[in-house]
Amino acid sequence: MIGLFMMHFVSHPKRSTYEETRQREISRNHWGNYDDIPKEEWNITSFDGSLLHGYFLPNNSNRYVIITHGYTDTHHGSVKYANIYYSLGYNVYLYDIRYHGVNEHKKNYCTMGDAESKDLSAVIAAHYQRFGKDIFLGIHGESLGAASSILSLEYNQQLNFCVADCPFYDLKELLYYQAMQMFHMPKPMVHLANMWYRILKHRNFFKISPVKVIAQNHVPFLLIHGGDDDFIPTYHSYKLFEACPSSCNKTLHIMPGANHAESYKVNTKLYQQWIEEFLDTLS
Repeated sequence: MIGLFMMHFVSHPKRSTYEETRQREISRNHWGNYDDIPKEEWNITSFDGSLLHGYFLPNNSNRYVIITHGYTDTHHGSVKYANIYYSLGYNVYLYDIRYHGVNEHKKNYCTMGDAESKDLSAVIAAHYQRFGKDIFLGIHGESLGAASSILSLEYNQQLNFCVADCPFYDLKELLYYQAMQMFHMPKPMVHLANMWYRILKHRNFFKISPVKVIAQNHVPFLLIHGGDDDFIPTYHSYKLFEACPSSCNKTLHIMPGANHAESYKVNTKLYQQWIEEFLDTLS
């Protein structure tokens, strides 16, 4: 039963509401002038028919970015990054990942990057279909959104860049760590959780490994990670950086004193500087 509980805990987390995430971002001074930016609702149908609710922020340029939020969050968690890109002239797309936000949640569930990366591929395809294949298009993800962004690179090497903020390099290794940290449970409990996941969901946690995808990557790649992250430890980004081919345009920045997904919060000006410097290398 412990393994079943752990499987359910991972795949059906407590989802934050729009009001909760909006107020959280406002209280952290992350909202900026987002309310004043013109936007249109743009919902995209994914590979399995799931509807992904999102918003497009047009900016009258040929540069586009898709931002993917993290575990239990909504697209409101992407607003702080949207403000950066919008100020740099990018058209921006924000959306709720499956099971999160206002997306359907009675039939769907969180797959920790398995289906989410395919959802992102559907969003990428929708951009090319709507705006043309010659657009300058990048992706930016946070936490689970970062891991999903990396996983999506397996099928999207035509992208112009990928920014990954505090991703995990391998889900099995992360679950080993979090089982001990959060539940004080040994590794065999993770295997039991995965057994139930395979039986009930016909999926496999242990096959989700961004490090295997990044080893074949050629898309310009920026990694950012908090130096004090105790949820997804910093070494996950080090491993991803090392695995990415040396021929790839790749950069790793560690934000001193930042816990999980708090690099922007700790030093907003430096975070934006890192984004701008990276994008400048692509011109």
